[in-house]
Amino acid sequence: MVIAPAYAHMLAILGRPLIPVLETRPGTIYSVEGAKVYARRSIPDPGTRRTATFKFELWRGYASYDLILLAALILATPGWSLRQRSRLLGLGLGLLTLSEIAFFLVTVEYSQVRPLPAGAGSFLPASVSRPRQVLFTWLYYFFQIMGRGLFPLLVYLGMLGIAWGPPARPAPDSTLRGNAPLER
Repeated sequence: MVIAPAYAHMLAILGRPLIPVLETRPGTIYSVEGAKVYARRSIPDPGTRRTATFKFELWRGYASYDLILLAALILATPGWSLRQRSRLLGLGLGLLTLSEIAFFLVTVEYSQVRPLPAGAGSFLPASVSRPRQVLFTWLYYFFQIMGRGLFPLLVYLGMLGIAWGPPARPAPDSTLRGNAPLER
């Protein structure tokens, strides 16, 4: 509950300097409300020729359970020392934070190419190409579905492979010599 708003502020702070690069509409403002990051954009409505302001949700902290899932998996794994758990937890949370930043950037792009409600229907903002719309729609839903559950599991499985490593070879028994029979 406490971490999600702080995380939202971090994403908004990251996004604000990138507004000139990411946004196609001048005057876009990123804001944080609780554990959510919003973008406010003014877009001309082609039907009424007036400018409409839209509020887009870019990130919802309470829906991002990937960090919690990974932390629970690491803390519940038997056989790891406290030092090893904390090291892997830091590494895993760093990797998942990178995936959350990538998801945030994809969501910014997706929110610019999706259809907008207007009057009796919807419209696409001007200068939206169909291939760009398809690409960012696909990426957005990929992160929505895979980023929440599959990414933490893949990171955890990678950690299991790294932390446990190959099985140790047993020490040779000095009483056995090649094919010699056992002495009793």
